[in-house]
Amino acid sequence: MSENIVIKKLESSEITLAKEVILMFGFDHETDEPALPADKYIVEMLARNDFHVIVALKHGRLTGGLTAYEMNMFKRKTTEMFLYEIEVEESYRQKGIGKALIEYLKQMCDSKGIVEMFVGTSKDNLAARKLYSTTGGKADEDSVWFNYLF
Repeated sequence: MSENIVIKKLESSEITLAKEVILMFGFDHETDEPALPADKYIVEMLARNDFHVIVALKHGRLTGGLTAYEMNMFKRKTTEMFLYEIEVEESYRQKGIGKALIEYLKQMCDSKGIVEMFVGTSKDNLAARKLYSTTGGKADEDSVWFNYLF
């Protein structure tokens, strides 16, 4: 990984950085102008114990980030982690930042006693599939994700 990269979980006071993460995710998905939620909502989300925004910073500048949700299971008393979104700025890709973000989340899972984490991606997203595989993820070729849009 590049030198001088700091990986950390955002705290509720880091609204400006959280907005940068939202914009980074929004522009990655070809959105003309992603909408930013109100500051109060961002603070509430960052203060939650079951929601995580993990960022990679180089000299204080955002180079990557991910969001993840803890999910309490119904059929057994356990919690699983859902890695919802991950992005690394294009000029910092292939430098280990995505791996470092996931490793940080995996360590967080370990410290919380969470024994399973999952993430979805499209079959043709080879870069994501390689990242998840090289960080210990196992592809379930039988699974198909469905999206409901309202």
